[in-house]
Amino acid sequence: MKTLGPAIKVGITFAVVVALGYWSFMMLAKGGCAGKTEELQVHAFFHDATGLVAKSRVQISGLNVGSIAAKELTVRPPRPELIRDKRFAKITISLGPEATLYTNARVFKRSASLLGEFYLEIDPGTYEWVDAAGKRHVGEKIKAGGEIVLVSEGVTTDKLIRQVSDVVPVLKNIAEDIRQFTRGPLHSIAKNVNDGIAENRANVRRVLENMEVITSDVRHITHGADKNVEGILGDIKHITAAVRELVGKGDQEVKATADKLKNGLDKLATAIDKLDSALGNVDGITGDLQDGKGTIGRLLKDETLVDDVEQTVKDAGGFVRSLTGLQTIVGLRTEFNFEANSIKTYLSVEIRPRPDKFYLIELIDDPRGTRSITSRLTRSDDPSKPAIQREEIVETTDAFRFTFQFAKRISFATFRFGIKESTGGVGVDFHLFSDHILIASDLFDFSANVWPRLKMLVGWEFFKRLYVVGGVDDMFNDRPLDGSGGGRDYFAGLQVRFNDEDLKALLMFGGSALSGAKK
Repeated sequence: MKTLGPAIKVGITFAVVVALGYWSFMMLAKGGCAGKTEELQVHAFFHDATGLVAKSRVQISGLNVGSIAAKELTVRPPRPELIRDKRFAKITISLGPEATLYTNARVFKRSASLLGEFYLEIDPGTYEWVDAAGKRHVGEKIKAGGEIVLVSEGVTTDKLIRQVSDVVPVLKNIAEDIRQFTRGPLHSIAKNVNDGIAENRANVRRVLENMEVITSDVRHITHGADKNVEGILGDIKHITAAVRELVGKGDQEVKATADKLKNGLDKLATAIDKLDSALGNVDGITGDLQDGKGTIGRLLKDETLVDDVEQTVKDAGGFVRSLTGLQTIVGLRTEFNFEANSIKTYLSVEIRPRPDKFYLIELIDDPRGTRSITSRLTRSDDPSKPAIQREEIVETTDAFRFTFQFAKRISFATFRFGIKESTGGVGVDFHLFSDHILIASDLFDFSANVWPRLKMLVGWEFFKRLYVVGGVDDMFNDRPLDGSGGGRDYFAGLQVRFNDEDLKALLMFGGSALSGAKK
């Protein structure tokens, strides 16, 4: 069976992406209340209605309860305070019979994906609540045609892109500074150390050769010392014989000769003393060198000194290679949650100083948001009601989550720990079939529900840099019956990853395309 060609793989990939995109678009276009009887219509005023289209879904606690019925431009808002806010976009919302809203309800404008599509999330409010000043309020249900007064508009994709555009040049400058440092001063320091070791090794070799020549000369001198002493004794014999012959001469001649002989003997004694001292010094020097004393002796005897210098040079070279081998991998993953009928998006950056170690940074757009429930007990003076009542204040915030983890790979497994989706967490990944199959698990968010949040993901690299992913999120917890959000959910999606070479190719292609468009 022949392997599929590149053209067939590209065609299959394109068909799968088009089919998934069309299916997602149709699922989002149908809304969450298709086929249900809509019984309640309310409206709200927004500063900006960009991305909100007719039939866009409306959710409560991640579940579809209605859709956008109409949108219009209101020149004169019904409430005077909106004139100061310049909030002229009126959005009419159709809700199903299961939705009940109170006067303290709040509507959120949320991003469905990075493509600029938005949907509405409603916090239905509560019958009773206590404000920041401790004052108790009793709410009423919003009737048909009523208004949701509290409106929160989230961060748009354009703002996010502008923020990312502001951060990318800073990261690029930091990477360029590190690259220049490793190629410039640090590289020069390592080269100078290596050159200094090479030069000193040659000098040490020359010193050792010179010392070998000196010891050889000293050996030759000491080896012939006995013969020289015998010659000196023979000369003394000749001198004494000549003295005997001169004894019979005149006193003046004898005296003069004796003076000359005395001077000669004194010079001879001085020469013998100098020779003896020189031989002693040479013997002392050779003994110190043999015992490893002094700088030259340490160079001759201490073999670890040269080994330490060589190890230092190797360590410096390894440090330089680790900096110059820094690799960056950028990933983009989109997941569709079937139970919540929402899209979750990940933007990740992996900084790899070594192949078996990296730092993971993620920016996550989670449609669940961050929801907190605060309980408090209040006393009531109304005899028709219980004396002590328990109140729950539900607060939902719209914020992006982030991940920062340290990862270490051992064989086919990668272990991670750090911050996972703005909470503490750990994870382990298994790489199978030459890294074409990925099984990832993350355990985090230990306090939001009864059990910690466990997410299992399986990914398949069906084409170079392209992955199909699927799995289960929040496996331990069932979906709550009170609509507070969270719980087990199933998802599927796509992922694409780029390394340094891919990013360079994209930048070169984009730059050439822009220059061609300008021409």
